[in-house]
Amino acid sequence: MNPLVVTGQAYKGYAQFSPTSGSKTDAEWLDVPQSVSVVTDTEITDRGAVRLVDALNGVAGVNNTLGEGSRDQFVIRGFDALNDVYRDGMRDDTGLQSYRSLANIEQIEVVKGPAGALYGRGSTGGLINLVTKRANGDEFTRLNASLGSHGKMIGRVDSSTSFSDTVNGRINLEVRKADSFVDYVDSKDYFIAPTLRFTPSDHHTLDVDLEISKQDLVPYRGVPSINGKPVNVSRSTYFGSSNDYQESKSVRFSLNDEFKFTPNLVWNNRVVISRVELEQQGTRQRNVTAATATVGQSVNDFGYDPRRFNALQSELKWSVGSHEFLFGAEYTQTKIDLDLSTVSKADQSIYAPDTEHVVNGGFEPFRKNDTKTYGLYVQDMYTIGDLTLTGNVRHDKMDLEQQRVGNPKENLDDDKWSYRVGASYRLTEDLSTYATFSRSWQLPNAGTFVSNGAAEFYSADLKEIGFKAYTLGDALMFNAAIFQIEQERPVTDATTGDVTDRNTSKHNGFELELRGQLTEQWSTTASYTYLDAEDEDTGKKPNDVSDQLFSLGSTYQIDSHWRVGGNIKYVGERYAGDNEAVKLDSYTLVDLMAAYRVGKHKIQFNAYNIFDEKYFLGATGGSSGRNQIGYGAPAEYMVSYGYEF
Repeated sequence: MNPLVVTGQAYKGYAQFSPTSGSKTDAEWLDVPQSVSVVTDTEITDRGAVRLVDALNGVAGVNNTLGEGSRDQFVIRGFDALNDVYRDGMRDDTGLQSYRSLANIEQIEVVKGPAGALYGRGSTGGLINLVTKRANGDEFTRLNASLGSHGKMIGRVDSSTSFSDTVNGRINLEVRKADSFVDYVDSKDYFIAPTLRFTPSDHHTLDVDLEISKQDLVPYRGVPSINGKPVNVSRSTYFGSSNDYQESKSVRFSLNDEFKFTPNLVWNNRVVISRVELEQQGTRQRNVTAATATVGQSVNDFGYDPRRFNALQSELKWSVGSHEFLFGAEYTQTKIDLDLSTVSKADQSIYAPDTEHVVNGGFEPFRKNDTKTYGLYVQDMYTIGDLTLTGNVRHDKMDLEQQRVGNPKENLDDDKWSYRVGASYRLTEDLSTYATFSRSWQLPNAGTFVSNGAAEFYSADLKEIGFKAYTLGDALMFNAAIFQIEQERPVTDATTGDVTDRNTSKHNGFELELRGQLTEQWSTTASYTYLDAEDEDTGKKPNDVSDQLFSLGSTYQIDSHWRVGGNIKYVGERYAGDNEAVKLDSYTLVDLMAAYRVGKHKIQFNAYNIFDEKYFLGATGGSSGRNQIGYGAPAEYMVSYGYEF
């Protein structure tokens, strides 16, 4: 298929035919026995996506939630994925408590279901892998400026060059500023990401990345509820304090060294070093008193002073005969110096809260945590004719040490085996069917602290069968999957550490997803997810999990100048919290876009939630779910101007 050429720039669609996140190799997508979705740079641009949440709208099985109004937070197949974001195949701890920039992201890959056999701890519902833009030697500078609703202003620069035959460079910069549809809530972001690529020989490539980010924002924790429904107040109502804030500074340095001994033998070594300093003063809602129509409040001063993350990873990919092997070793360390103090605030009216200034309680040292993991893993993809058998096994040793102020040291350590066994069969050259079974392990509290009541690791088991297909001359990708994920969470005695109970969640569902091009000019994405999720001990649905998700997106390149499109997203009824205390209604969002390109200039218009649907994202604040329920944004727009030279 010949690509449509748009003023010297190749038209790209919504299909990515070689995602690597499902196997960490160059294995064909049809032969990987697990669901993997990809959001391409073209789709990110068409959506006018500024934050990660904007880009992932429409991925099957994925929905966003409030995230304390200060960070990315997603639900994948009904399980929280706050700690399951990766960068180039390695855990991304740097952006855990903030909104990640997309300025230097080439594409986003989402692996569905437990993936511990490849990635280690975590990933009950799946994981999100961000793929970094690289300095590949192209010569360009791209400027982009955007203006939008509520004072949104964004400026971006993406510049790439070649310094010599063996050294390339690229730099991405971003400045963002915005108010909000919520009173008092605003944000300022600064981001810079230079990268260098050294190619001392045809067989050796070294990528060196640096990211520096500063983010200032006011956390938004939504509204309380009464009588099982969020309180009916204006979307602009703010239940915080007038001087709430969050300030974060982060630095992330990474190396990716690839050496090709032969085309079939490739050795990758990666290093990540990051540091985050963060302060947050956030007002939290407590219990509502119905008789007086008031909500209790407290103010937390929370901070990382600092949070450090170091990781080493070595992987050897070896293709020999009918086998494609992956051998890997990984070490990670997360060190957290946590400051925390809490002061009480007077109860507030649930209909007219007072946003007075509160006295900062100070950032008092609270605890220090040191989490180390050591992993060894191997994968073999063995092909016999049209059948590909995949086997993964990984051994992880995990060690958590905690020192709370005024208390003795606490420890939690164990070693676990994860596995994946899968098979994929090519029914035709462009159609395969697959089945997979896997087990992964999760650290209680995501390994960020030790809790005596959760002193045993959680397990997650995946069973999945599905179909994958290329259609319309390999331009369109189709994936259908039926799955079951069962998570077991042991409860331990706080004194003896003995297991006293086991809580189990079982999520059954199926997904349909279509991504790619219907014609040379017409790109589309479509997805449908049905999910039957419940806590088997209580029979109730977990926090912020809908039975049904639906999305349809499409763009059409009319000619070399005009491009138009739109998206529809439906989210079914959900409950806030884990005890079905507060019901959240279903909602449907409709977005539109139009872009005009002439020469080196491009103007794009994006309109979001054009019918001004009033809806709720979800709840922050523990299992009760009765409070801190966040409104979604009303109708908004953004106009962008881009220039490339």
